[in-house]
Amino acid sequence: MARYQVMFWKHIPAQVKAWDASGEVKRMLPDRFQAAIDAFAMKDGSTGMEAYLEAWHWGDERERAGSPEDVASAVVKELDAANPRSTLMSPPTMDA
Repeated sequence: MARYQVMFWKHIPAQVKAWDASGEVKRMLPDRFQAAIDAFAMKDGSTGMEAYLEAWHWGDERERAGSPEDVASAVVKELDAANPRSTLMSPPTMDA
């Protein structure tokens, strides 16, 4: 079993880290995620250093079967498949 977290810039995932007793691995999401972060920052005015840095946060820790390498790779693939560019550029909606 490995634990993992996803790093987000606002609502956009950017990186996955996974770890267990043997160590930690980090995997970046594909370049289109960073491009979406940059475009969204320009769109919403988060271009100043402080506003940009304050938007980064780690998601909740989760646990999953597999080595850190396997877990990180699987989560990256899942996030890539679940987040088309149109979704990345839209802020999350609040359900009423």
